[in-house]
Amino acid sequence: MRLNILRSTALSLFVLIEVNYPILSPQSGLILFAFLGVEFTLANEPVFVIQQSFLSNKDWLKRLCHFLLAIGTIGCFAYIFVQTEPLFKKFWVDDRSLGNRAGMESIVDYTVGSIGLLLVLESARRSIGWILPALAVLFMSYSIFGSILPDWLFPHRGYTWSRIVSQVFLGSQGVFGIALRVMFTYVFLFVLFGNVLEKTGSTSYIIRLAERIFKPTTGGSAKVAVISSGVMGSLSGSAVANTATTGTFTIPMMQSAGFKPTIAAGVEAAASSGG
Repeated sequence: MRLNILRSTALSLFVLIEVNYPILSPQSGLILFAFLGVEFTLANEPVFVIQQSFLSNKDWLKRLCHFLLAIGTIGCFAYIFVQTEPLFKKFWVDDRSLGNRAGMESIVDYTVGSIGLLLVLESARRSIGWILPALAVLFMSYSIFGSILPDWLFPHRGYTWSRIVSQVFLGSQGVFGIALRVMFTYVFLFVLFGNVLEKTGSTSYIIRLAERIFKPTTGGSAKVAVISSGVMGSLSGSAVANTATTGTFTIPMMQSAGFKPTIAAGVEAAASSGG
């Protein structure tokens, strides 16, 4: 629990400082941000501290796997970070950064990139389930085996695994691309602000106020969701932060009032986006 608090605090402070007072290069900041997120997901169990009863534990193999994943995460992202950040220029291969030797990467680069890509997929599987990683694997398989596909499956010349790793993990167009940059620069701060509002009681106050006005009316639960999400949206400015704060309360409230789960989720999503 304390370790999770320390991780969360470190991640929040890093984003707040780096976004407002950048110290690292833009690409290096994204790499460190991604590392903290992946590490938080993969090292959610206390595997960094090997206890005396480690080998006697029934789950020692599972804990060993967690430990190896954590070490692999640190090694992969540390290598990418050092090969990208100008502060470590003396460690660059051939005196060129990773981005400047695109297409001429070494076997070490490809190995680290392959391991890092697998770690990102595993992190996604643990946090949001199988669907998104499965889609990623499907499209990467399409890139590799495109040359042997039938005409009705849109064949192409195919790409090598090294080309895929270079584009997806070693460059600035895949994992460390625009989606992560938007998350790092905007979305994370909005979600953080939304959580601050929730912990200080602002969210519950807004929901209680909306309940007092609209709960007794027909469809009151949905109206409460719309009004509270609208007010929260005017403060947080983010649909993601809006859903993460008000949605945890309004969606179960609508379900208990008889709304179908899909309708409740749709109302909250639309209200959060509109807010």
